[in-house]
Amino acid sequence: MEKPYFKTILLSEEIARSLREIDCFLNRTEFRVRVAGSPDEIEEAIRREPPDALMVDAGLTGGDVERFCRRLRDVPGASPAMPLVLVGPPDQDERSRRAGCNEYVASPATPNTLLHRLAGSLRIQFRLHTRVPAVISVSFGRIVSEFLGYSKDISVGGVLVESSLELPLDRRLHLRLFLEERERPIVARASVLRVERITEEDQYLLGLKFQDLDARASSRIESFIRSRTDS
Repeated sequence: MEKPYFKTILLSEEIARSLREIDCFLNRTEFRVRVAGSPDEIEEAIRREPPDALMVDAGLTGGDVERFCRRLRDVPGASPAMPLVLVGPPDQDERSRRAGCNEYVASPATPNTLLHRLAGSLRIQFRLHTRVPAVISVSFGRIVSEFLGYSKDISVGGVLVESSLELPLDRRLHLRLFLEERERPIVARASVLRVERITEEDQYLLGLKFQDLDARASSRIESFIRSRTDS
């Protein structure tokens, strides 16, 4: 089966907690987020699957930022080009960079600031999000049912939809996305890559991967994303 993710991101627990409730690129179907709670766990996660980017808080360093950064750089299998973003006190910036830290974010930092830096390290755009109506059409035998949902995030690869509908993984369906009120919707086939129940709500997050999206639809999605990119 084709791997649905193309970026793996490793976060320390404190960073992950601050970003958990935010609609952002981390929730897109083509990203996979790993969380580690200690230096040993971070090192083991890097060894098991080297991430495309790593963001951790300086509280894990035990006061020795340089040693901590070098330790992560020396993990077997880690790419020398792996972006390492550290979040901590302003006075540790220069020491961290000398030890191999690519980006240093002075704390306290807002979630948006963290996301901007993380997106920059991945060389992707951090964009604002707009709820887009999405109509999901599913066939049950000879009966076709339609369900209304709202996108939490969208890319040319797929869309994350909040809906009352729960579907099995790999289910094929048809999708209509209403990007702009006065324009015709984008019609696409999609498959289910992710299903997550929203805590204490009778709702689900469905990660849908587009199938055979045509060039015109891709262009419309790209234009829509650019119009909502936070500059």
